[in-house]
Amino acid sequence: MELPKKCTLKNICSITGQKAAVHVPRQENHAPLMSLRLLYHILGRKETGVGMVNSGNLTNKELVIQSVITAMSTILETVQLQALDNVLRTKLHGLRVEEESTELSTWTDDNDYMIRIFCANKKLEGCKESSLAQYRLSVRQLFYFLNKNYREITKDDIKYFLAARSLNVSQNTLVNTKRNLSSFFTFLHDEGYITMHPVKTIKGMKPLDTENIHLTLEEEVAVRDVEKTIRDEALTDFLFSTGVRVGEAAAMNISDVNFTAGTVTFRGEKSDRIRTVVLDARAKLHLIMYLERRKDSNPALFVTNRTYHGIPRRLGKSAIEDITKAIGVRAGLDKVLTVHVFRRTFATRMADKGCPLETLQELMGHRSPETTKRYIARSQKRIHREAARYMEVA
Repeated sequence: MELPKKCTLKNICSITGQKAAVHVPRQENHAPLMSLRLLYHILGRKETGVGMVNSGNLTNKELVIQSVITAMSTILETVQLQALDNVLRTKLHGLRVEEESTELSTWTDDNDYMIRIFCANKKLEGCKESSLAQYRLSVRQLFYFLNKNYREITKDDIKYFLAARSLNVSQNTLVNTKRNLSSFFTFLHDEGYITMHPVKTIKGMKPLDTENIHLTLEEEVAVRDVEKTIRDEALTDFLFSTGVRVGEAAAMNISDVNFTAGTVTFRGEKSDRIRTVVLDARAKLHLIMYLERRKDSNPALFVTNRTYHGIPRRLGKSAIEDITKAIGVRAGLDKVLTVHVFRRTFATRMADKGCPLETLQELMGHRSPETTKRYIARSQKRIHREAARYMEVA
C-alpha cells in the first residue's frame, strides 16, 4: 500500500481505517510513533508468528524490515528483494516503530528463524540458491549436533563440532563447513543478534593439496581416445577447452556459442557475471557435428538421448557427472573423472602454456587470483621455465 510522502500516524490511520493505540508526541522534532501491530497491518503481516528476535542491539524498524525480507525471500527473486528492501527503508524513514507492550514474542527455538534471516540477506546480496543450500546444511548440522540456541554457542562448542565432524568428512569439506559457519555468525554479530563471535578467533584450516586430481597428459589422451557417442565426444572436448563448472555446462544454451568467433559467452554460476571462454578447434568441430545431428527444438547445448513427448530434455548436473565418470572408467583411469577434474586440468594446461594468472582467473570466473592458484597443479617444467626467466642458465 502506498504511504503518503509525509507519513504521519494520522495518515496511516486514515489509510488503514484503524484507531491508533499509540501516543504521538507534540514536539515537532520527534518522529511519529507507529506500533508494531499497526505496521504489520499496513504490511499485510500478522503480528504473531513472525518470530522476530531481538538481542537488544537492533531497532524495531530494522527488525520489521528483516522480518518482511525474510518472509518474502522464498517467493521473490534477488532484484525484487532488493527493490522491496529499498521501498521499506524509504517508506519507513522518519518513523519510530515501538511495541505496544513489553511482552516478548514466544519463540522457544529461533535457530531456524535465524537461518532464514541469514539466507534472506545472502540472497539479497545475490548469493545463488546452491550456495544458500550449503549454508543451511552446515548451520543446521551444527544446531542439531549441539542442541543449543545460537546465543549460547561458544568457541569451544564450534571446536567440538568440527573435531567430531572431522572423523567422517574430508579436510576440504571441513574447511568449507567452518567457512559457512563463520559467515553465519559474522552476520549475527554484525547485525547485533550476538555479542561474541564464536568462530572468529578459531585458527584457519587449510584445504589439502589436491594437485593429484588433474589429468596427466597420458590420461588426457586416454580420455580423448576412448570410444564415445558424438554427444559425449562434444561434451568432453567442450570441458577440456573451456574449464567451465558443471552447473555452467548444464545451463549452457546453443545461443551462447559464437561459432564464427569460436567463443562461448554466458553468466557465471557463482559470480553471476558475464564470462567468455574460448573453444579450441577440436571442441568447435565436434560441437558442430553434434548439433547438426540434432533435430530437436530444445535450446540447451547438451540434451538427453532419450526424448519425452518427442523432445529431449536439458542435461542436468548429475547427468553430466554420470557421463564423465563413465568415460573415466572406460578410459581406465585410477581416479574419478568429475567435471571438476576437467576444470583443474584446464587450469594446469593453460598455466603450462604460459597463460598469465590474471587471464586465467577471468577464464575460470574466479573473484580472487588465490583461488585460481589452487587449481593449478605444480609442474617442475613450469617452475624451471619461470626460474630461467630471471637468471642466466649455463
